[in-house]
Amino acid sequence: MTTSARPRVAVVGTSHWHHKFYRGTIAKDAHVVGYSDPSEAKRKEVEPFYGPIGTGDWRTLLGPELALDGVVVLAPHDEMREVCLAFIERGVPIILEKPGGLTADDVGAIRAAASQRGVPIAVAFIQREGNLWKHLQRVGALDYATFVFHSGPPERYISQSPWALQRKHAGGGSFINLAVHYIDLFLLATQASQLTVQAQAQARLSRPYDVEDRLTALVSTDDGVSAVIECGYIFPASPEVRYLAYSARGSEGFLAIDRSGDIAFTSVKGATDVIHDNVDSGPLTGIFIRDAIAGLRNGFAGMAGIDALHRAMQVVDAAHTSAAEGRAVTTSIAW
Repeated sequence: MTTSARPRVAVVGTSHWHHKFYRGTIAKDAHVVGYSDPSEAKRKEVEPFYGPIGTGDWRTLLGPELALDGVVVLAPHDEMREVCLAFIERGVPIILEKPGGLTADDVGAIRAAASQRGVPIAVAFIQREGNLWKHLQRVGALDYATFVFHSGPPERYISQSPWALQRKHAGGGSFINLAVHYIDLFLLATQASQLTVQAQAQARLSRPYDVEDRLTALVSTDDGVSAVIECGYIFPASPEVRYLAYSARGSEGFLAIDRSGDIAFTSVKGATDVIHDNVDSGPLTGIFIRDAIAGLRNGFAGMAGIDALHRAMQVVDAAHTSAAEGRAVTTSIAW
């Protein structure tokens, strides 16, 4: 780690749709010594934040002269494995946008390489930073949960990251993009080592493309703890941006969260308390990147890592298989 006030970082993939939430904090908290994107227009777009030091090829960021303390990886999903392995080989800590690859095999390869080289990786599981996880823990031992999250229509990706609507580049649609957050929380709550997944998908709104625009999965542990996870690109283009609804039942009570920001907890004794707080996912991206840049100094202590992403992606793979083949799929989770 450099002794300068700010860590030296590179950014791979400035056209990723989340980058606009990251770039202000990255520019303020880190010293950006290089960034890449194949689109010249997208590189020009971020020059006010990072300066005219962009490149079209991320491989030029691997040189030892940059003396990197870390790299932020927001590449297309089909490139994430290659990008991460290259920086791991050089011992560079990684701040990684999910899902980390096309499949769990991709993420598993990154996990194995990072473990072998002792390279820390922080993963953008932003829901751990917000009120959902904070209040989900109030229910105690989990029995049942629902996570419903619908963002804007598929077309919202066209101007920023059109590859997100192409299966060969993205690995899937709404589920691989959005559901990993809720799979992560379910696994945190249950510590399950095996899950059965029954899923159903639709692509009615994304027919010009080849990814699903809605997938619903019933995820169950061996002892019957379950969750319904539904994610989609079905919310209309609107200033409202998204729809969400969460609920959970556990040994201590019942939790309900809606898009208005009402967070209601009813204890097993029947008393209900309601608070109003931010439940939107948007602000969590800024919290994550702030903490991740600070975490470059301590190996990302306390943050979600590549092992958590690998576990979640195994469930994503099972859901994709279930939806495609019309059957339940049982998968072991590699803790």
